[in-house]
Amino acid sequence: MRDFLDWSISLHGKVDEVNERLLLAIHTDQEELYRMSKYTIEAGGKRFRPLLTILAYEISCEEPYSNILDLAAGYELIHTASLIHDDIIDNAATRRGRPTLNNVDGVANAIVVGDYLFAKAYELGSRYGTVVSKIMADASSRLAEGQTLEAFSLGNLDLGEETYLEIISNKTARFFEACAMGATVAAGAGTAISNALSNFAYNLGMAFQVTDDILDIVGDSRKLGKPTFTDIRHSAITLPLIHTLRKTDTKGRQELKRKLMEGESEEVDMNLKNLMVETGAIDYSFSVAKRYSQLALESLKDSGKSPDLNLLMELAMIVIERIEELS
Repeated sequence: MRDFLDWSISLHGKVDEVNERLLLAIHTDQEELYRMSKYTIEAGGKRFRPLLTILAYEISCEEPYSNILDLAAGYELIHTASLIHDDIIDNAATRRGRPTLNNVDGVANAIVVGDYLFAKAYELGSRYGTVVSKIMADASSRLAEGQTLEAFSLGNLDLGEETYLEIISNKTARFFEACAMGATVAAGAGTAISNALSNFAYNLGMAFQVTDDILDIVGDSRKLGKPTFTDIRHSAITLPLIHTLRKTDTKGRQELKRKLMEGESEEVDMNLKNLMVETGAIDYSFSVAKRYSQLALESLKDSGKSPDLNLLMELAMIVIERIEELS
């Protein structure tokens, strides 16, 4: 079975060009700012957002994808900046298997670098006109809305599934959608193909985030590049926890709350994981993620055939297989 890394490697030429464009975009004569910005870019990542942007553009027109590289890089810069700020909020020590920027250079410098990357991203997006700029800005606004809603929901054991879905919609799915939408607008695509690709990207983003939340519990920390149970330790309420709480009585909820407050330990983690398995929370969450993956595939069914379209369909299938491998 192919995984996300294999999928990205199959597009290594495009990934290399995105990485080159990212380094070009962040260049500044201020040596320390460039060093810190470069540190975050060279940490790596799957580059899904820029690759999604490039593939959507290629499907939408016959122009060379080099035309869309600035926009693709801009979306990745926004994503990277948001991760820097997330790490500050969470006081995270590692990201992608290496120390976070706030851990290396301090919180104040990390904030500045995040702001710098946001500014550079919007400059890149502005090269494609006001409509694309608004798509990018709206996606960033939704990202902030999702982060705020999540922040004010931390530790709220009464949080419902609807609110959780709103959070991940704004934080992840709407941004995936914006990648495809911006690319199709820049390509001058018709409404039908633009809607199909945007719907695909949105549903893929939902599946991607639910899967990530599941992997926070059952995943391999070495492959994730960060410790498991990170979300729970920061009081984030994710779908597996919501379903577990829904399936427990008052006494069970009190016991679960006590376990959550016990702090970090392998025993607590294992007890929580076992409880989530027993209540069917992991299986339920898998089913939700799989449903969104299938919706993503359905969005493309009337879009014809092309190598790029096949790559998008393969990406959705990888999400489904990733789920089934762990279930």
